[in-house]
This record gives sequence, C-alpha cells and structure tokens, in this order.
Amino acid sequence: MKVNKIILVGFSVLCLIFSSGCQIIPAVLEKMFPKEKVPPKFVLPKDKIVLIFPDDFQNPVSYPPIKRRLAKKIADTLIERKVITKVADYDKLVELENNRDDFNILSIPKIGELTGADIVIYVSIDHFSLKDSPVDTLWRGRISGAVKVVDVKKGRIWPDESGGYPLKVVEPQTDNASESYGIELANKLADDLAEKVCDLFSTHYVLRSRMRENEGMNLSQ
Repeated sequence: MKVNKIILVGFSVLCLIFSSGCQIIPAVLEKMFPKEKVPPKFVLPKDKIVLIFPDDFQNPVSYPPIKRRLAKKIADTLIERKVITKVADYDKLVELENNRDDFNILSIPKIGELTGADIVIYVSIDHFSLKDSPVDTLWRGRISGAVKVVDVKKGRIWPDESGGYPLKVVEPQTDNASESYGIELANKLADDLAEKVCDLFSTHYVLRSRMRENEGMNLSQ
C-alpha cells in the first residue's frame, strides 16, 4: 500500500508540473534539489608543488595577518578536497619578501621558483575594508581580488584574461561594540574569500537561489 501511495503522489506531482506549464518546473526542482553541482572553472595540474600567494602590493590591507590566513585556508581546503597534495611553505614566501629588496619587481614565476613551487595560485587583493568609512559606527566587511594560476616555466595558464578571475565578498552591515570584532570580521572575510578561490578549482554545490542571484548581478554589471 505504501508503495502505491508513493507512486500515486509522484504521478500527481508530474501531472501538476505538465499541466501548469514549464514555468513551474524550476520551482519544483529547487524544492526537490535545492543545490546544484558546479564543476571547477579550471583543473589544476596533478602532483605539483603549489604556492598560494596573496598579494596586496598595489593595495596594502589594513590587517596584514589575513594574507597568511587566506593562504593557509586555501591550501588546507584544496588538500582536503584532494585537488592538490603538496604546497610550498608560506614562510619561504615571507622570508623572500623580507630579504629581497627587489621582491616587488620579481615576476610571479620567479617568486614561485624561489619558493620551490611548480604552480602559483596568485590572489591579487585589490580591496579590503571593514567599514564603509573610518568614522562609520557600523561594520561592513568587504574584500575583493583576482585569481590567476601561473606555471613557473610556462607563465600564466589560467584564465585567458590577464587581469585574472575576479572574486569578492561583502558582509552585511553589523552593529557590534566589541573591540575584537574587527579581527573576527577580517578573519571571516579571509575564510569566505578562500572558499570562493577553492571553488574555482573543485567541484562544489551551490544553492539554486544563490546561482540566480549571481546571474542577476552579472547581468546588471
């Protein structure tokens, strides 16, 4: 009897879909399958040593520790998702930056080579802020940047656009009087941006409603 009831319900749903026209199908799909599988934008080469290089040279961030946090979060997540297996030591990058007077004019492939990497995931940070203005009493975190994948021998291998693949994170306005909230917000921005970077290189799932929002934003730009 239970099987017959399930079949009857399923048949009724199908009848409703087809009798109501195609417009109802996306809504039904969203209810039944709220998340959609999204393939990677780019498949990273296998068995390569990868350097995660967040760079704020053009637009220095007000809270530098987020660069290390961003690099670690990206590396840990890509390893966890089995996208990469080996990463270059971030401390080698820091040491190179501190000890080379010409660091800021070195090419990305050269920096990758000097840190022992084969591939560089380069994240150029072009904006970071915790408030809309310094005198604002409300927090509103923002971070944006562009991502490139660079082979130390071949140069940039993704994307085709030389500026990189743009990403951004915007947090809603928050009223919080805690003195430590600024650090908490900065860390969250780094973590959320890291997640978006990792999604570029791995299969992931996105809410269908979120995908429609993103499509609308892209059309309006």
